[in-house]
Amino acid sequence: MTGVRQTPNRLQQLETAAVILCLARPMVDDDAGLTADELRWIAGRLVESLTDVLGIAAGRCEGDRRDACSASAGS
Repeated sequence: MTGVRQTPNRLQQLETAAVILCLARPMVDDDAGLTADELRWIAGRLVESLTDVLGIAAGRCEGDRRDACSASAGS
């Protein structure tokens, strides 16, 4: 990892996203036979998870930008 320290909250968010993904995959198969309410529920969990993962990725980009700025300022 390039300068990004993994906090327990970030690790927990990533682990939760992985669990949700594993649970969601079979739920969206053609033969799953879920109701519209069940599909809406899993879609909501996927959106929440993706939001967390995007927040983590954005934090990494900000960290990378700060690292690049620090490196160029020192040269």
